[in-house]
Amino acid sequence: MNMRSDRELPIIRAWYEFTVWLVPKIGKFPRDLRFTLGERVERKLFDILGLLIRARYTKERGSLLESANADLDILLYLLRAAHELKALPPKAYGDASVKLLEIGTQLGGWKKSSQAKGAS
Repeated sequence: MNMRSDRELPIIRAWYEFTVWLVPKIGKFPRDLRFTLGERVERKLFDILGLLIRARYTKERGSLLESANADLDILLYLLRAAHELKALPPKAYGDASVKLLEIGTQLGGWKKSSQAKGAS
């Protein structure tokens, strides 16, 4: 089933695609890190997806977007730790970092747009 629609926000689509791309890589973490660091990374991925989807359906999205932004920052550090612990290969870490920065920019734009609409 294809979940894409004309109403799907680009940031939600991008986050979903990032999640689907990263989860198999987490499954390849060494056993000693898969159930600690790997699980935390996965949980953050799905937490952020939930926050973005909930923000889509409310006019009072400021706190949801702030939480998503903070979780995105936490995820960046978790992935950095995974890379330094040799659980995430350098190419995957580089690709993930680039994608997180792109999505972070989209999230910042959404936050700014929401604040501007709320101020008027």
